[in-house]
Amino acid sequence: MMKSVQLGYMSRVISLYFSLSLFAFAHASSLPQDARLVVTGGTLTDVVFALGAEARVVAVDSSSLSPARAQQKPVVGYYRELAAEGVLSVQPTHVWALAGTGSKQTLRQIERAGVQVEHFAKPESVADLLQLITHVSGRLNASEQGHALRAEIEHQLERFNAQQPPADSTPRGLFILQASERGVVTAGTDTVPDLLFGYAHVDNLVAHQGYKAVSREYLALHQADFLMAPQHVVDAAGGPEAFCAQPTLRLVTAAQECRLLVMDSLLALGMTTQVATAIQQVIQYAYQHDV
Repeated sequence: MMKSVQLGYMSRVISLYFSLSLFAFAHASSLPQDARLVVTGGTLTDVVFALGAEARVVAVDSSSLSPARAQQKPVVGYYRELAAEGVLSVQPTHVWALAGTGSKQTLRQIERAGVQVEHFAKPESVADLLQLITHVSGRLNASEQGHALRAEIEHQLERFNAQQPPADSTPRGLFILQASERGVVTAGTDTVPDLLFGYAHVDNLVAHQGYKAVSREYLALHQADFLMAPQHVVDAAGGPEAFCAQPTLRLVTAAQECRLLVMDSLLALGMTTQVATAIQQVIQYAYQHDV
């Protein structure tokens, strides 16, 4: 009984915290309606567009692939390797930069040109994503849209949590970030792929923290039912068949049969507003595909 009361109290505290945060952000200085905004970092762009502010965006970076209409905007380079000239060429008044945008020297050049640069933390969890939505919606003077978007994401994730996995054995998945002669880099705990596996009721074959290399012997001994990899990694390998045929994966049965889920890179690696779509893709492959 005491535990239930404590949980209820904590739930109210968390709800109050986010409500106060939303109020505070809503009353912070908002982005001017006539602002010319450049957004760098696919996760941040995803949130800005999900909040309906795409008309204020004059350019994005090359990692801004979601939603698809973001790709219709001019591109100013890759967010980790920006050039001031490219950003300034679209005459922005503001740059919103996801953590990791750089270099620092480039950002200082942009600021010296009179452009306001604002930095945003990169979300690594659902809580981080909800916080980012609150922050961005406040800056956009779109707190109602932010509240609705948060509620939608929370509802979707609650629905996945409530779903019961099939009674038979749980599929084992392995997310591969890189496969080369130097090893197979896989996603362990505290990563977006591991979160997707968890909501999809898929067992992650590895238990290390973050992205680390595992040996061929481990993969041979602990076989995955299917593999998952981001689109850009599979494309760089020459496509799904070439990816599966890499020598370092030759002892992996799922690679021999190319049981490979190729996922949009941003959905696979970034915590975005499309997290429910990513989870659903994992579920469909793991439980409906013949693995």
